Amino acid sequence: MFISTKRAVFLASFFLFIFSASAEKIEKGYEALKVYNYFEAKRIFIKTIKKDSSASAFGLATIYFRNDNPFHSLDSAYKYVLISERNFNLITAEQKAKLLPFGFDYLRIIELRAKVSSAYYQVATKINTIVGYNEFITRNYWSQERFHAIYKRDSLAFEIAVKINSTIGFQSFMNIYPTSDFTKVAQKEFELCQFKEATQSGTLTSYLTFCRTFPRNRHVKAAEDRIYEISVKSNKIEDYYSFIKNQPLNRNVEEAWRKVYQLFMVDYAEDRIQEFQKKYPTYPFQSELEKDIQFSKRQLVPQKQGSLFGFMNYEGETIIDPLYEYVGFFHDGLAMAVKKGKFGYIDKGNNIVVDFIYDAGLDFEEGRAIVGLNDKLGVIDRSGRIIMPITYKDLGAFSEGLIYGKLDSLYGYYDNSGFLRIDEKYVEAFSFTKGLAKVILGKNQSFIDPYGSIIVPTNYESIHFFNDSLLVFETNGKYGICRKNGQIIDSAKYDLIGPLTFDRALVSKKGKIGYLNGSGRLTLDLKFEEFPNFIENGQFNDNYAVVKLKGKFGIIDKLGKVIIPATYSNMGKSSPLIAFKKGKMWGFINRANTVLIAPQYDYAESFDQGYAFVANQDLSGIIDAKGKVTVPISFKEIDRLDVNRVIVSTDSLFGVYSLSGEIIVPVEYDQVRILDKDFLILTKSGEVHYLYLPQNRIIKPKDKNE
Repeated sequence: MFISTKRAVFLASFFLFIFSASAEKIEKGYEALKVYNYFEAKRIFIKTIKKDSSASAFGLATIYFRNDNPFHSLDSAYKYVLISERNFNLITAEQKAKLLPFGFDYLRIIELRAKVSSAYYQVATKINTIVGYNEFITRNYWSQERFHAIYKRDSLAFEIAVKINSTIGFQSFMNIYPTSDFTKVAQKEFELCQFKEATQSGTLTSYLTFCRTFPRNRHVKAAEDRIYEISVKSNKIEDYYSFIKNQPLNRNVEEAWRKVYQLFMVDYAEDRIQEFQKKYPTYPFQSELEKDIQFSKRQLVPQKQGSLFGFMNYEGETIIDPLYEYVGFFHDGLAMAVKKGKFGYIDKGNNIVVDFIYDAGLDFEEGRAIVGLNDKLGVIDRSGRIIMPITYKDLGAFSEGLIYGKLDSLYGYYDNSGFLRIDEKYVEAFSFTKGLAKVILGKNQSFIDPYGSIIVPTNYESIHFFNDSLLVFETNGKYGICRKNGQIIDSAKYDLIGPLTFDRALVSKKGKIGYLNGSGRLTLDLKFEEFPNFIENGQFNDNYAVVKLKGKFGIIDKLGKVIIPATYSNMGKSSPLIAFKKGKMWGFINRANTVLIAPQYDYAESFDQGYAFVANQDLSGIIDAKGKVTVPISFKEIDRLDVNRVIVSTDSLFGVYSLSGEIIVPVEYDQVRILDKDFLILTKSGEVHYLYLPQNRIIKPKDKNE
């Protein structure tokens, strides 16, 4: 079909006229918009929307977005800005050029769309729901705030999962939001829930099943540890050996072998080691056994010669020459030593087992030692192998298989293989005792179990156990009693709550003393008076306690019955023979209030283990139950060492007596102090001697002339 030239010219003129008319109307719309004549602008843009959809839609979107007119509607602004963006490419280059002076181009469309999205984001944040954020994310895929919305949505969803706190909750979160920033944390929490749910019965079978079913769970190591703990809870050789045979892949097998050896070696002697080798030929540390055989007969203590240290035997003979600036005692067959300012470890043959490379080092315990380098701490084993990297600011001591450590600002707990058992989240941490450890979260204290579960709500400034089921808590400097779940038994109203002894605990309030029973209830009213050392001397002992009434001292039983009337001016703590003061002198009575030793001392303490401390004219001594002086009343100070021995001192010299009066260490040393459970260190004129406590034996270097 052909069109005549005249008709073609006519059609072209017609379309040009239509476009010109349309452009003029749009121009008028933008001019009206410029002077905030929103009614006229809106009328024009609606009229021209079919012919110039992109430009007109942009004008409408601008009107609806602005909030200074009655047409403000975010939904309408959203609708028209999308129409404008979608139809922009339908406009010819000539049309775009003509509309550009009106402030209309693609960049302005995108800018307006971004502003609309930002407004929607503000709405979503106010609503703050998963549905709201999902709607925003879906409808505004171009928005810069989309990633913030995703994070906020995921945060809300993760909070829900945390409240549910189950594998179902965390798995559902990860399924719905697999790429979320919270997925890694959710995975950790999922695995923890998986571990707890699978092992909530706490049986050996549950832990074994968990390891088989979920071998990739990060808590498999903790489960293996629990399998080990349950299997060997009686701490018998046969249990450790059975564990080794039944759980050969468990990570604690080497530790179990060492325990077998440790328990077997009740006597550290050559024949005992050889017997062990015959009975356990598959022991994996045979080279260590050979060394132990060589050194088993050696009993060594540090020896100081001049400014250097070596080792001598119990006869005072030098075994290891003084080559070191300092040495420690042997523990686990190794001793810490310092050379050229660096710490290392040697065995009893003076062989270097751990090189002198550390700035600090502690004695070995349970086959592990803490070492320091460049102000950081770590842990090594007996071979010098690093178990925990030397990156920690602080480390505790191994206790019940765990050690607390601080990498940055918070503490966590690690097992003896260096595996992080409990995440770093505590302001302060303490060692485990009887399956629990005290921790500080924020400003408050709590207790956790070996898997990091909170045992006591973190509601209190300080807490400690009153008995197995109750705790003492502190609030604003006052003390009360609560259950493990935080339920209050007795409010925080006491100035002090003492330890529970013989089902009674001393409490004080405003200078008055009473007693709680084992249920945390006040069983003896606050009617007794405070006195010096009342915290120690006022505790119940053998069901009796010293009390003060109207300025006088007496003794009551657990029910509050008066056993000895309050007629004495002072008393020591309750015991079968009680120190009492009448007038200015001290004597002793029994619980029948019969005077057995008449008042004759300037000061006295009640009998303990058959002996009592007494003093006259500022000098102290010890008497027996018949009043006989066993340790002369001639010493400035006497300090209890243990149940059988005391450290005595004159003005400047120290010695050791037995309670029965035997001189164990002559009073001729410049200093006597406790070194560990087996040794006292004795110093005299620069020499260092030792008292070996199991034998009451003084160890000192042999005279060179001997």
